[in-house]
Amino acid sequence: MRLSYGKFLCVCLAGLCLAGCSEEEKAALAAPRQARAVVVTPHKLATVAEGAGRVQSRYVSEVGFEVGGRVISRDVDIGAIVKKGQKLAELSAVDYRNKVTAAEADLTAAKAALVQAVAQEERFRILLGKGFATRSQYDEALKSLQSAQAAVKAAEANLRIVENQLGYTQLLAPDDGIVTAAGADPGQVVAAGQMVVEISRNDAREAVFAVAGEDIAGAELGMAVNISIQGRPDVAVTGTIREISPEADSTTGTYQVKVALASPPPEMRLGAVVIGRVESEGGQEVTTLPPTALLQSGEEPQVWVIGGDGKVQRRNVQLLQFDTDSVVVSHGLSAGEKVVTAGVNSLADGELVNAETEVE
Repeated sequence: MRLSYGKFLCVCLAGLCLAGCSEEEKAALAAPRQARAVVVTPHKLATVAEGAGRVQSRYVSEVGFEVGGRVISRDVDIGAIVKKGQKLAELSAVDYRNKVTAAEADLTAAKAALVQAVAQEERFRILLGKGFATRSQYDEALKSLQSAQAAVKAAEANLRIVENQLGYTQLLAPDDGIVTAAGADPGQVVAAGQMVVEISRNDAREAVFAVAGEDIAGAELGMAVNISIQGRPDVAVTGTIREISPEADSTTGTYQVKVALASPPPEMRLGAVVIGRVESEGGQEVTTLPPTALLQSGEEPQVWVIGGDGKVQRRNVQLLQFDTDSVVVSHGLSAGEKVVTAGVNSLADGELVNAETEVE
């Protein structure tokens, strides 16, 4: 194929023009490059607070005998599951049985005295009516009757007391639960009210945390807390803060926070170490980008920002967080700007792009 001289001259001139162009001018003359981008959408930074705690029962009873004595048996050990009314321990009952025997004898004697007093009062009442006894004699007989009646009531009350004390020599479980502590062994002499067995109810569990003073301000009653077993994030339940200690511990300076657990999994047993996690929005505005948006050149992190004319420009940014899934930018970007997220290392300043955008 032959070209006319005029056409040949035009081709040569075009080649000379292209050869004289700068790299930026060549990029401007080239067709727009296809690119992916996201629209900058600032958001409040979600802050995460974590801490370790233990699962405890909301209701814990320190169970002890209502009378003192020598322990002759303890029927349960730590970890035992008990039912309401089950015998936990027993005291020597010899002295208390003797007290019951003595009280029964006192009651028998009081009743015998009452029989005599009734007969005496009746006799003097009849004699008084016939004029064979004085009023003072009858009043004395009546007073003896009233004293005998009072003595019977006192003896009956005393018998009930010592019978109750005899019954108190057996320690019974007040509720269903788990034995979490023991305070006395067979052969030991205990006082009334001294803790012998500690029982924790298993139907109301909660997680208890010691929260540092600088973090307690963010805790609120009713706040949701994600609770998981330490090392087992798959075993988790959502709880709510039900109690915040108003005063710091005098030794550690921490505040006790109790989180009620609704239907905790079976693995979340009493005493289990758990991790509490609370997420809340902080005050700092940030932008989250995919890690592919960062340029791999220079000391400062950079991204490509697409201008209103469709051309890309380098922009220095400050990173707050960086991981394999995302980067968090704290400064350098404004809402509504477009940032290239793919092929960033093949672009040049001022290059025209045709971007497919999505909101990040």
